[in-house]
Amino acid sequence: MRQALRVTNSTLPPYSLSAAEQENIVTRMREWNESDYAGFRRVLIQGSDCYPDLAKIRTLADSHRKGASGKPIKDFVILGIGGSSLGAEAILRALHSPHQEPRFHIADNSDPAVFQWLLDGINPEQTLLFVVAKSGGTMETLSQFLVAQDWLQKACPQNGWKEHVVLCTDPQKGDLRALASRWKLDCLEVPSAVGGRFTALTSVGLFPAVFAGLPAEEFLAGAASVAAWEKQPWHENPCTQFAASLAKASAKHPITVLMPYSTQLSAFSRWFCQLWGESLGKDGLGLTPYPAVGATDQHSQMQLYMEGPKDKCLVFVHAKGTATLMPIPFPNGLSDLPSFALLQNRSVGGLLDAEFRATRDAVTQQRIPNCTLEIDRIDAYSLGALFYFCEVATALAGAVLGVNPFNQPGVEAAKILTKKYLAEGQ
Repeated sequence: MRQALRVTNSTLPPYSLSAAEQENIVTRMREWNESDYAGFRRVLIQGSDCYPDLAKIRTLADSHRKGASGKPIKDFVILGIGGSSLGAEAILRALHSPHQEPRFHIADNSDPAVFQWLLDGINPEQTLLFVVAKSGGTMETLSQFLVAQDWLQKACPQNGWKEHVVLCTDPQKGDLRALASRWKLDCLEVPSAVGGRFTALTSVGLFPAVFAGLPAEEFLAGAASVAAWEKQPWHENPCTQFAASLAKASAKHPITVLMPYSTQLSAFSRWFCQLWGESLGKDGLGLTPYPAVGATDQHSQMQLYMEGPKDKCLVFVHAKGTATLMPIPFPNGLSDLPSFALLQNRSVGGLLDAEFRATRDAVTQQRIPNCTLEIDRIDAYSLGALFYFCEVATALAGAVLGVNPFNQPGVEAAKILTKKYLAEGQ
């Protein structure tokens, strides 16, 4: 099994867990694994209630590559918010060129102006809508779906618009599931036992990935390479050490900055922020996530990290093998210009690699806790490993902090009020 992910150069604060604390953590994890929302581990177990139906995913992808008119799908629109879109976005931004068809669009906010711009700029006869809401009642997503369904129906005669829609929701319950039955729409399942922000490796993320031509099995295989660490003792498991160090240091270092040195992984950083923040921020406890991307944010955030409050742990993500990419041409007559001279016989990838190493070493010299998640390259296997590593680390960090990482009671209050205001016509 290829080990695509390593935790390297860690200067995170050492953790100390008593035997009683370790027993409490194991007890919490066991209870959660038997609960309704901790099924993300079973996503990797073939035949389980959470393992993705790859055959159905491929069948629906193949059957929807052309719309009702027979024209190929050029634009794939994801209607979803939070965990219903961030995992898919992380996959697509990392591995699918924005200039390659189909083009993927993430409609993750009920902003009418921007949504109208999107619909005005694409052809409904060559568009597929992927409507994702695990609960089946996410108001933002449902409102956009109704608008987009009307837009499709006007362009596609009779029931042809149905060839342009795939739903993704709970297997049995919820209004979106009921609508799928009522309107006879194709529908994929979000496993009931997998919380929304843990669904990147389910049909939520894998259907867009397969539609983009990416290998679904490779994501799961990469995740399995991290799952194999669970057989190791606590003190030898890199994921356990990572989670426990950050959780135990949360009082002094409550902010976790995830900083991949790759624009391809910038959306992964945003995915992590929802996972880490929504899972751990409870009962007055938690770790505040912050997204960054190198080298861009060396020029926007690094001053704060270096000389501001020492309340942050930095987690770098570094892809090996980029140092020789895109050699830099060097015209004659520039050697006397010092800034240009440094680029002679170098590459753009080499510059990015040097900036990563320089930033990591600089923050280490400033005694800012940090570590590096190192992957051998950016591909489906490595991305699957990163997803699963962060999911397991989040569950472990919750166990160390003593909070349930699988619920989100703080989010529900605003949802209830939103429905109240809509019902009142406000």
